[in-house]
Amino acid sequence: MDGVVNVWPMSTIPKPCPKRSSDFSSSVPARNYSLHRWTGVDRLHARGIRGKGATVAIIDTGVDYTHKALGGCFGPGCKVAGGYDLVGADWDSENEKLHPKRPDDDPMDFHGHGTHVAGIIAADNTWLTGVAPDAKLLIYKVFSDDPWETDEETIMQALCDAYNAGADVITTSIGQPNGFSDNPWALLGKRLVDKGIVVISSAGNEGETGPFYSSMGAMGHGVLAVAAVNVSTNPRYKMTDPSVTPMPAYFTSWGPSNELLIKPDIAAPGFHIVSTVLNQSYDELSGTSMSAPYIAGVAALFIGAFGGREYYGAGLAKMLHDRIVSSGSSLPWVSNRLDLNSTAPPFQVGTGLVNAWKVLNYNTQLEYEPFALMDTELFKRTWRFNITNNGDKKCRYHFELEPQAGVNILDGYYGISPLYQLRPRTVVPYVAFPEPVIVGPGDTREVEVAFRIPEIDDDYLPLYGGKVWVISSHGERLSIPYGGAAYDTEKAFDNMFIIDPVVTELDGDWAWSFNLDKDPNDFMEIGARLSYPCTQLRWDIFEESWSESLWQFPPEIGQRGFVGSATTYRDSDEYWFFNPAVNDKNDILSFPLRRVPRGFRLFWWFGKLANGTQIGAGNYTIRFAALRPYGNPNISDHWDIMYNKVKNIQILPLNGTFNSSRAYHRPRQPSGYGF
Repeated sequence: MDGVVNVWPMSTIPKPCPKRSSDFSSSVPARNYSLHRWTGVDRLHARGIRGKGATVAIIDTGVDYTHKALGGCFGPGCKVAGGYDLVGADWDSENEKLHPKRPDDDPMDFHGHGTHVAGIIAADNTWLTGVAPDAKLLIYKVFSDDPWETDEETIMQALCDAYNAGADVITTSIGQPNGFSDNPWALLGKRLVDKGIVVISSAGNEGETGPFYSSMGAMGHGVLAVAAVNVSTNPRYKMTDPSVTPMPAYFTSWGPSNELLIKPDIAAPGFHIVSTVLNQSYDELSGTSMSAPYIAGVAALFIGAFGGREYYGAGLAKMLHDRIVSSGSSLPWVSNRLDLNSTAPPFQVGTGLVNAWKVLNYNTQLEYEPFALMDTELFKRTWRFNITNNGDKKCRYHFELEPQAGVNILDGYYGISPLYQLRPRTVVPYVAFPEPVIVGPGDTREVEVAFRIPEIDDDYLPLYGGKVWVISSHGERLSIPYGGAAYDTEKAFDNMFIIDPVVTELDGDWAWSFNLDKDPNDFMEIGARLSYPCTQLRWDIFEESWSESLWQFPPEIGQRGFVGSATTYRDSDEYWFFNPAVNDKNDILSFPLRRVPRGFRLFWWFGKLANGTQIGAGNYTIRFAALRPYGNPNISDHWDIMYNKVKNIQILPLNGTFNSSRAYHRPRQPSGYGF
């Protein structure tokens, strides 16, 4: 199609579900929840820096703008100065015929999540102060009043609306695992960053799943992906007390990206965070949903103090990204246990806990790309970055390496180890640093560092990372994260399917008619566990005499026995069984699927082919296959192909006998596929 560069299937995004503290009582908000002392925000507030002049857009469930701590009103002159409801009260993404979008001008929150996010940024009363209490808020509601899910299209429209409304900062605390930096939401985030908008996204709450499971919105280049940290909220504890040292929240999602880029970028308080909710109340919630708006508040403090795009131009977002990320303070190791003798790697927490004082007060500015060293085959050895001295005296800068915990990620069942199996190990790459450099006031110097692949056993698939510290003679300390995989990804994940995918076939005749009116279970189901994120997953249908020696890419209908590609119900992973009263059989995605996250997936084929036609009766050969990392799709051996127990399947006439894929209700995940 002329003018079309790429096409993506639209993903649905579940409603955010942060964890609520069981022992919090909103009726007794007497203690001062002193989060800000851990990040330096309290020192900025003491100097009168409160974010005035900055505009932060929140994309979420809306906001209860009647809350007194959020100003109590909506519109020009109010703290919540504007926004929009993009979907209306009753929108149902699964049944838009009966419940279509009905946008309106009132982004009132009936869920509470968006209100909590807003309070973290800008709440202000006698006992609770947000990060940037004088910032102006714009609210874009992308969930219905009784939400179940939203979709990428709606979120991306909200991002564009926020940009057009003049937002300086846009924050989203919603998402789902994806991990590919070229998903459409991530690409739009990158484009907004290139325009100078500071874009922030929660890293995700799937940390227990282990590495390579980052949230889709956080993957954009230049987008600040934010991990969550547990900090003490009790002001009676001294910050030097080791019993209350900040630590990563166990639930915070791990990177890296599926391309081995460093994510998350930075961490902020996100555990037991008190903020505003509905009905003039307060609640204590945990999640990266809480840490992302904290970073949005830090960005607003900087913009309020020093100006935004009108002063810095389109370079604002990149400059502020680099200041925020380089400010991070290292954190101890946390998996299913705390280890104060090891430090959390960048693939868990980025550079660590944000230091807002550094962000706003340091004279040193670093300009860099995080040192994503890749794997042993794509290893990127040499990196350059700039040091700018914005002070009025010359500075001498020297460099130090901080190796952080490496981890072995190999797991024979999941492919990649879940969090509870990860143990810190020492992996120290050799790094060649330059001699110390002198940078005069107002000057910039380029610096080069060179890494060498660590010489360690790669059998258990080690990830490694840490930070390069840039230390000035005036006491300023900033860092740049590095990280890589000390193994060959293509070799390590040659088996994309941990065990062979399973076709749910109970009758033994391998025949289906796809007559859902006669039997709603008369469809073909495949369950598969991907050991590693997959760039292309195919389910193709061929004539009965077809064999793998005839493979060509891309297959063309009518050539070499190719009949067409299958389709799958869009959200088959979310349901235990197909219910025609709830599920629309025409809400389908066409194979091949691209950028598929690792883990267990279910696929339901109702007989429709990717070209929109229904498959005819006859005998066919199916090919279900995942392209290996960095594989060439033209080469058959570069695909991991499902073993077929029978050579052919049979498609019966629509009004013929039928085979049930679901003779009984069973758990969503077949035996052997727990996730």
